[in-house]
Amino acid sequence: MNQTAEQLVEQHLPLVEALAHKILRSLPSFVDVEDLVGFGQIGLIEASRRFDAGRGVLFKTFAYYRIRGAIFDGIRKMTWFNARDHVKDRKTVTYEAASNEILEDSAETERARPGLISVEEQIEQTKDLIENIATAKLLSMDSDEAPIEIADETQDPHDITEVNQIATLMRAVVHKLDDKERSVIEDYYFNNKTLEEAGAKVGLSKSWTCRLHARALKKLLKLCEEQGLSAPGG
Repeated sequence: MNQTAEQLVEQHLPLVEALAHKILRSLPSFVDVEDLVGFGQIGLIEASRRFDAGRGVLFKTFAYYRIRGAIFDGIRKMTWFNARDHVKDRKTVTYEAASNEILEDSAETERARPGLISVEEQIEQTKDLIENIATAKLLSMDSDEAPIEIADETQDPHDITEVNQIATLMRAVVHKLDDKERSVIEDYYFNNKTLEEAGAKVGLSKSWTCRLHARALKKLLKLCEEQGLSAPGG
């Protein structure tokens, strides 16, 4: 028997509470769990309205990523998020939010199947990916050669060579994205733009930008896997 949107929301409110408390553990102590619950409830309501049982995905799976995504959206709008003192917290949220978008896109576009990658594994993969993109960006993505300077005698030449190799490969990988994908990735991760701002620059709505962002990251993950790339020191 098909459940109404209202019934789905009522049944899955405990999932919102559980996810809010789980995400809270990685945030500064002053963040209020009730704020996260409120953000998550918005995601749950949206999920209940958009859910299509014909896709072969359980509502709990579909809602899981919608709830997490809504919580991360809410966090990114909090006043502390862009504060200089919270760079580490911001990176954690960025990795988890990006990972969630990839998994949410998969939940919406693919039929459920056993053996899908876990959230934790996806976060680690996305973290490595973003660090690789950052390496390439720091060494100038637009130049043909970007040798890193040896700052002091304690640096291992082998490590420096590895970083340069990763940067060279990542430049090639990122340039395989189409223009809109590359623009969104660069603006969001390196030019301090929100996803909404990055999408507006290329004429996309927020929802379409989220989809493009997730699919660009999925494409980059696949390309990196083909190249055998891992993060520097990883």
